[in-house]
Amino acid sequence: MSQARRTIEQLLHQGLLPLKNTEAAATHLEVYPSKRTWLMFFDKALLIIGTVALVLSLVFFIAYNWQNIGKMGKFALVEGALVITIALYVALSFRQLRQRFQLIRQLLLLIASIITGSLLALFGQVYQTGADTWQLFFGWALLITPWVLIARFAALWLLWLGLVNACLLLYLDVANLQFINHRLQNVSQVAILALFNFIAFYSWLISYDNKKPFSASKFFNRINPKKSTADITDNDKHPLNNSKTNSSPTKSSLHWSTYVVGLLSTFFMTYLAIVTVFDNGNIWATLIAIIVWLGWCGFMFWQFYQRRIDLLMLTYLSFSIITVVMFWVGKWLLDGFDAGGFLILALLLIGMSSSAVMWLRKITRINNVDTAPHTIIKGNSDE
Repeated sequence: MSQARRTIEQLLHQGLLPLKNTEAAATHLEVYPSKRTWLMFFDKALLIIGTVALVLSLVFFIAYNWQNIGKMGKFALVEGALVITIALYVALSFRQLRQRFQLIRQLLLLIASIITGSLLALFGQVYQTGADTWQLFFGWALLITPWVLIARFAALWLLWLGLVNACLLLYLDVANLQFINHRLQNVSQVAILALFNFIAFYSWLISYDNKKPFSASKFFNRINPKKSTADITDNDKHPLNNSKTNSSPTKSSLHWSTYVVGLLSTFFMTYLAIVTVFDNGNIWATLIAIIVWLGWCGFMFWQFYQRRIDLLMLTYLSFSIITVVMFWVGKWLLDGFDAGGFLILALLLIGMSSSAVMWLRKITRINNVDTAPHTIIKGNSDE
């Protein structure tokens, strides 16, 4: 439920908002999408879908006609598309057109970035260079880095992050870390990926500022303008309530890309905590991996429960804890594949899942109370 809808329900429940003004409040607070909102959504959605379809059509066209097109023809198609894309971006970058076509300019750089990867793959396929696969992703990420910095586009940053992750994953798979014991190679590789994605996740949190928390009293004053000047708020009467409200965590409004990077960080940190379950590695490596994972759990709890409240991020945390506990308990209980061990694991999974759901629902209720208006209006509340 959105915060605006929750605020209207709280105002109705407390008798602060007249029933006849509910529709006006919902319209003013944009509880329901307006016609303009739907048009903007479809405009952007169709533009993005068309962009992705256009760049993929080039790749599929060359792949389908691979035998019928010569080397020069293949390179001419890809390089010509790249030149046209950059030319369009430059043409739309003049001061008169820059703001108006901001999204189109960002999508053009996204197209150019994908075509760059296609060009590198085409070069390696035609001339059979024999280079390792990780070098393709490394060169791809390196070449599009200036465009990523210029565009400041979340989708392009995610593409760059995916390329770097693919490069690291493939490089660590073929290269041995000389300064690390061979028995700890697997743990070290996962640790590098986990730390890199955690740094990326923390950078995402710093880069995207949260939106300002919703102020219900300002909107209510607009909806109910007959409020007299003698009206006072309950917070003014009770300073303790006011301080408690101000100190409570604010509702999170993170950018959608932050949740994608958070999911990546959750996956690699969880995998780091359970990677030593599958082999009998060094006990110190296991302890360090668990300590790093516990530190990540503490960071997630502080960032998304103490500082701000974000249910999806807390769901990531709950999933990670349940997964790690299940793997380690399963290692101790299922040595002989006893039926009793499977029963205990099933009961443990049910118990932890139920506890996580109850905890998240409790956080939701607390968040609803904290974000509800604490205003008591005297006068025309029945109008």
